[in-house]
Amino acid sequence: MSDSGQIAGGGAWGDPRGAGAAKVPSDMRIYIAGPVFLDVVMSGLAHAPVPGEEQWVPHCDLMPGGSANQAVACARLGLPASLIAFLGMDGAGGLVRSRLLDEGVSLAFSTDIPRQSVTTSLFFDGDRAMTTFGTDAVPGLAGLEAPAALLADLRALADNRGAVHSWRAGGRGGTGVPTWVLADAGWDDSQRWDPMDLEALDAADVFAPNDVEARRYTRRDDVQSAARALAELVPGVVVTCGPRGVTAILDGQEIRLPAMPARVVDTTGAGDTFSAGLAWAHAHGLGPRAALSAASLAAACTVESPGGSASAPTAERLAQWTNLRRDDIPKEYDIQFLDLIERKRP
Repeated sequence: MSDSGQIAGGGAWGDPRGAGAAKVPSDMRIYIAGPVFLDVVMSGLAHAPVPGEEQWVPHCDLMPGGSANQAVACARLGLPASLIAFLGMDGAGGLVRSRLLDEGVSLAFSTDIPRQSVTTSLFFDGDRAMTTFGTDAVPGLAGLEAPAALLADLRALADNRGAVHSWRAGGRGGTGVPTWVLADAGWDDSQRWDPMDLEALDAADVFAPNDVEARRYTRRDDVQSAARALAELVPGVVVTCGPRGVTAILDGQEIRLPAMPARVVDTTGAGDTFSAGLAWAHAHGLGPRAALSAASLAAACTVESPGGSASAPTAERLAQWTNLRRDDIPKEYDIQFLDLIERKRP
């Protein structure tokens, strides 16, 4: 099949505002539902931790993590992001709240709990290992006004299918435009990767797992067949493959993009920035290839700095970084998002 060959399914990518819309209306609220953590991110380890050894690293930061990565990335790109999560009332929770409010993320729909969930993220050998305290539960969505878009993992979707289906059936604010839903996989503690978990995808427009998650859920050996299997369950599929790029099925097209070359410092939050980039591109009416290109470049920009939410680029930063790296951009990319950012500048 060719890079842009037509396949069955698709059609849920859509165009909410018309191609190339330069400005997102202030009432186009984006919900991000998922667990939030205070991330302690350490980058530059020479090797995996060894019992009894103290290892010094060149980079460390404290920042909101988990679904907060997506919320901050959305807000920095100019989307009106509202976070739906449990936030601690302790000192760690106070740090998370202050950072999120400073980023312009709305916490109006978040819920107080006594202690903030915390994750220690260690980056070495090209990947990260995490140790976590707290909960991965998410507040319910019932009773909330329908948003323009929802970003959530499979568990949050499964727990709130009734509310999400009603948003998609009724539309937001009397416009008749259904809520657009982007789902990711989330970590499976059981390691079973039960295909029954995918039933929640009947409430999604696009599913964006990484390649390991896609292959484990579908029991397929390669990414392309995994993506095609997932496309039988959800209109749009985007499988991120790290240094091997992206395989996607959107609007009935199978699209493969190579990875943008990047000087990797820390991959924490790269997938979340990718999802935020997709949401930004969809809100601005970009087509599938242009949307995937924008999201891939945003993620590549992110991994060149340490940290998760702290490294997410603003739209202006993304444009500057892309222009500086034009010679490295693969020919398969469509970078028309740069025109949108330029049109928004005063």
